[in-house]
Amino acid sequence: MTGLPDPGASRAVLIGVSKYNEHLTPLGAVAKNLDGLKEFLTGPDSWSLHPDHCVVMHNPKSAADVLDVVHTASTEATDALLVYFAGHGLLSPATDLYLALTDSHAGRLFRALDYDHLRYQVAEECAARSRVVILDCCYSARALHGYMGTPVELADCGGIDGTYVMTASSETKRAMAPKGEDYTAFTGALLTALTKGVPDGPELLDTESIYRHLRRQLQAARRPVPQQRARNEGHRIVLGRNRWSPAPGPEAEAYAAELRIAATSAAAQSIMQEGDGGRYLRGERVAPREFVDALADSLPPDQSERLHTLRRAAQRASPDAATQLLYWLEEVTLLQRRMAHAGRYSHRIEAELAAAQERARLLHQEVTVLRQQVRLLLDERTDADKAEELVSVAAVSEAAEHKGRPAHAKGPAAAAFSNGPEKRGIGASAALVAGIPAVLGVLFLVIAWLSSTGSVSLTYDSGRKPASVEGMVRPGAGEGPHYIWDVAESVKSVFRPSEDDGVDQLLGDLTVAVPQGCTDRTVEWEIALDGKKVSHGSLTGKTEHQVPIERDLEQPPKRITIEASWDGLGGACESFGLVWTAPRLSESFGLALW
Repeated sequence: MTGLPDPGASRAVLIGVSKYNEHLTPLGAVAKNLDGLKEFLTGPDSWSLHPDHCVVMHNPKSAADVLDVVHTASTEATDALLVYFAGHGLLSPATDLYLALTDSHAGRLFRALDYDHLRYQVAEECAARSRVVILDCCYSARALHGYMGTPVELADCGGIDGTYVMTASSETKRAMAPKGEDYTAFTGALLTALTKGVPDGPELLDTESIYRHLRRQLQAARRPVPQQRARNEGHRIVLGRNRWSPAPGPEAEAYAAELRIAATSAAAQSIMQEGDGGRYLRGERVAPREFVDALADSLPPDQSERLHTLRRAAQRASPDAATQLLYWLEEVTLLQRRMAHAGRYSHRIEAELAAAQERARLLHQEVTVLRQQVRLLLDERTDADKAEELVSVAAVSEAAEHKGRPAHAKGPAAAAFSNGPEKRGIGASAALVAGIPAVLGVLFLVIAWLSSTGSVSLTYDSGRKPASVEGMVRPGAGEGPHYIWDVAESVKSVFRPSEDDGVDQLLGDLTVAVPQGCTDRTVEWEIALDGKKVSHGSLTGKTEHQVPIERDLEQPPKRITIEASWDGLGGACESFGLVWTAPRLSESFGLALW
């Protein structure tokens, strides 16, 4: 059995004899034994039996009465049966065990309950899957030598989940009923374990766990040591929940305090009253995730989130291994989700990178074509220059011969260059030369667009907020705002990328302007990526300084910090100006244009 029995299909019979005639000593503590066990077996931390299903027989009149009640319980129970006896134990001349009733003694064993008869009812007449017999009497370990504890007993029958016998003493020892104590020695230790729990024990206390705990406790107290016999998983029969919990640490106390605040609503109070709700509020146990989820409908979202944060901290710091395991299982689940998200993000980035590479390839092809066209234009311009030189030579020759020729006559050189295909060729070359600036302009725009591809602008995040001016800085430098500071002593501002994209450069120029008469002052500046300084310098000797910023990146940063200060503050040196022109992260393609 790995869980608590079904209350409706389980039964218990508690037999106790406290009054005896003059031959046997009365056992006043037995009555409280019966009351304590019934309270536990009908409580929420045990079998939760209905009171009618937990029969108490205090000072029964005869063995027949006892066997009738046990027979009824045995036939009704289909899940679990528990039979308990507290009183004197007697041995026959053949060393058989008898359970003494009120008017029985060693000379009248026929008035006692023969344990073999009780064992027969439990072994043969009961169909329950799990059966437990607990004997708190002298010589009770004699019960382990008979039908319930040897290989020939019912535990070997098919379909039986388990049988278990626990006795208060060995077969030759007497049980103990200490004077002045509320319970007998064995049952008192048993009730303490059941009601207060077993330190560092399992969440559900089975018969084996309880036996080992009782053996240590009673042996340390120098009291009779209990005995046990289990067959066919009988040592795994669960008797109740372990009510022990370690002293709460600071994390558990903080969690319990927040739960007490959450318990103020009526809906939350009804949930808190169920199961271990009270122990959760006291910090004796760490309420699991399911408990907080059940409260979510009656709590604001921020309070529910705060409870989960405190819960995880309390679970991680708990000394209980099972509670810690809950934390680590949740951590594994969260990690799996993050890995799945990272995988999807990686696939998306790979697709975007492939698309960017394809765009770069096409751009490279276009640039190659433009370069070829420019070379052709330059070659044609060279031909045109040669033609103009020939025209000049011809003109000089024509002028030299013109003095001896009529005005309407033309020299051969002039005629050659005034008509025919040569003249038309020169005109075409001149037209091509005139188109060169337009082609170069188109090429410049393509280069500027290519250099700005993949840029990610920086936006203000924290620190001193600068003034900003939107606008185009210059062709090819990227679009973005100018950030402007008027710095009296020092300034520190933090920026973040406007989007998460693949970049490998930090770009953007710095301009520092100091008042006239303050050129002897020194301005210190620094730029850091995610807290790591990547650029810095000292500026002095001029009223205006231009600092180009172009840094290669190992990985895209999440925070970019700029700091500046000076040793001014005096006279006319009240402040200096700082301008960061279009700061941005850029993706370089490495395409050589020439």
